[in-house]
Amino acid sequence: MPNFRASQPNFSKGELAPHLHGRFDVDAYQSAVRRARNVMVLKYGGLAKRPGTHLVGEVLDASKPNRLLPFQFSLTQTYALEMGQGYMAPLAMGGRIVEDELAITNVTNAAQAQVTAAFHGYEAGNRVYLSGIAGEIGALLNGRIWRVVSVSSANSFTIDADTSGLPPFTAAAGGITRTSAPEPDPDTPVVPPVVPPPTPPVIVRPGKSGLEPIDEPL
Repeated sequence: MPNFRASQPNFSKGELAPHLHGRFDVDAYQSAVRRARNVMVLKYGGLAKRPGTHLVGEVLDASKPNRLLPFQFSLTQTYALEMGQGYMAPLAMGGRIVEDELAITNVTNAAQAQVTAAFHGYEAGNRVYLSGIAGEIGALLNGRIWRVVSVSSANSFTIDADTSGLPPFTAAAGGITRTSAPEPDPDTPVVPPVVPPPTPPVIVRPGKSGLEPIDEPL
């Protein structure tokens, strides 16, 4: 007798519990899947492969614990929130969300390069993402996040990039030129110190000679 195969386009009930694997009399049996791995159940019942991941960037502060939390604002707007000690950095569409792109007019050759951008509004400790810089100096700086070491003036700041052995700056594409200072950043909140988690209690169970401690919870 030939095998009979029937198509099943609807998986809106998701994955079946093991106790329902043989319950073809249940309605959920006709719209579920026995085992679903690396797939997502779509809104209208179909299945789609789960998208992969790729490196977007290093965490802003790797010296303290960090967490990545998914956040969905709507069906078309989703974010990943990098939660650190005293800060939150949103990511979307394969990259970090940044402020206005400023036009760069010069980058010096120094152990700590000085970047010129009109009314940048940055402070020491801020991080900037550079792109569009031409030449060998751009090959070093483009596509990376750099920390602002110091602020020389309202139009220039120093970053932690060594450009001393590279050819001079020639040009940079893109960005806007501000004509006035931006609104100041809000006051830095008071961040409490990191509190270590409490020591978990010792769980015991009856044994041959009284109560015996165990490592795993019951």
